[in-house]
Amino acid sequence: MEFTTTLSAYKIANSSNGNLTMTTNTSKDMCDFNIPIERYHCILFETAPQAMYMDRYMTPFWYFLGLVGNSIAFFIWTRRYRRHSNISSLYLAALAVTDNLLLLFHMFSELHYAWGISTLDYPIFCPIFFVLFMSLQYISPLFILGFTVERYISIVRPFRSERFSRIQRGPLEICALSFLAVALSVPQYFGWTVASGFCDGSNSEFYTAWSWGSDILVFAIFPVTTLVLNLLVLRAASKSVKFRRQPESTYCKANHVHHHHKHKTSNTLVSPSTATLLTISFYRLFTLVPVAIIFALQFTYPVGDYRMPIDEIKQSSTWRKHVQWFVAKKIIDEIGLSQYCCNIFIYLVTAKPFRMEMRRCFRCHDKGKQDIQLGSLRNENHTSTNATLLDPSLHKGM
Repeated sequence: MEFTTTLSAYKIANSSNGNLTMTTNTSKDMCDFNIPIERYHCILFETAPQAMYMDRYMTPFWYFLGLVGNSIAFFIWTRRYRRHSNISSLYLAALAVTDNLLLLFHMFSELHYAWGISTLDYPIFCPIFFVLFMSLQYISPLFILGFTVERYISIVRPFRSERFSRIQRGPLEICALSFLAVALSVPQYFGWTVASGFCDGSNSEFYTAWSWGSDILVFAIFPVTTLVLNLLVLRAASKSVKFRRQPESTYCKANHVHHHHKHKTSNTLVSPSTATLLTISFYRLFTLVPVAIIFALQFTYPVGDYRMPIDEIKQSSTWRKHVQWFVAKKIIDEIGLSQYCCNIFIYLVTAKPFRMEMRRCFRCHDKGKQDIQLGSLRNENHTSTNATLLDPSLHKGM
């Protein structure tokens, strides 16, 4: 939903005016374009240049930060998964991969709509692109929901977690969630087409209904479900802390010793993973809700008449409200894009295993450098010793 908001605005522009030919006053109008999408783009540059420049030059910063941070996170979490076979590490590694893929796909959309480069205007590539693009947007909430369910069961229903959250099931769960995301996105193939040389969405009722239904499911119902489960996890964790602080009777101590081994792993591993999960979930919900609201408001602030000259557009109340909505949308979209770029900072703050694994990597790197330096010094010493023994000038005085 985050990135389809921009596309929807352009679709409104095309559907509102069809294939009209502009008849503006070229002596005063700087946006004399026959194609509605190009004129819409030019109008926004004339009326909201700050928003357009922010869209062009702020987004590459998120790309750099996200691609580098997610790559580091993937490397660290896969190392931890190989060392400890931890299902939480597997989920977070998969999330890093999908976030990077989404940023790469977002580049195509950004080049097409923000810079005017024809990256999507190809008959087959256009619909396939949006199937994959929406799949990557759907995967992230599904992964977080799956991870939350796993944490919920391990904390609230610890005796069932051994059966439900087995390590062998982790890859299967990730594959199943990925398949569900793709299945929800397949109708996008029938909703996008290249008309008049431009990749644009269709106005079919089925596509519109499916898009709204899938967006509400993934971007509203799933996050709310995740929030409810997180609140239940916090409640269960709070009760557990209060219970451990209570003085134990002799029977409770004996019972605790009897069950200590059974609960030891659960008690030691729940806290870091849960803190990381809760932070990621709340942050993504915080960035998702404003995007969802601005998405719904786009139909409240439609575009005005394209045939008006720029001077009249600047005075039009309809266009003024639409431009104000567009500026707010660009700001919110940039904040929303950060959810795919800033996970590494959450891991550094909340995930002690992540920090420990990073230290271990740096130690191995430093140790490797020291070994290389020691090896080179030994080779130099060995070479100098041989040269001394073979130099005849050193034996003249003997």
